[in-house]
Amino acid sequence: MRPRPLCIENPEHDRYVSLVPDGDIEEILSKQRTKTISLLSGVSEESAGKAYAPGKWTLKEVVGHMTDSERVMSYRMLAIARNESEPLPAMEQDQYVSAANFNKLSWEQLLAGLDAVRANTLSLISTIDDEAWVRSGTVMNSPVSVDIIAYGIAGHELHHLNVIRDKYL
Repeated sequence: MRPRPLCIENPEHDRYVSLVPDGDIEEILSKQRTKTISLLSGVSEESAGKAYAPGKWTLKEVVGHMTDSERVMSYRMLAIARNESEPLPAMEQDQYVSAANFNKLSWEQLLAGLDAVRANTLSLISTIDDEAWVRSGTVMNSPVSVDIIAYGIAGHELHHLNVIRDKYL
């Protein structure tokens, strides 16, 4: 069982971790994977290519961002779990989305990518032992532990699902 982190000093991490219910993070991430793909599978290709307002991301870009963010956060989890001593860089989300050209990809391809990344995240978490689970490293000049990153992955997705339900669906 991988319980919720007890102390979250950085408000940027807490804003996502606080969205995640208590429970085992592997189970939460696994259930979230199924629910998210099920919800988004009902969206048409045409609807996925639309933004809810001028200057906002399309739904394709939101899902691409969710996928890229989880990739980055999983790498951070891996690096810290494996005792990386160097600080890890930030991710400029708008730069990533702009460079990715997500709107040129099919909705099916984007959902498959999101699903595959979550499968890889779950696989990684299964390899992290108890000692490494609470190990800390530095991300964006701030200390963060592996467990906080894992809960942050779930919370980041919950944040975007709330926006998707409210603004896109």
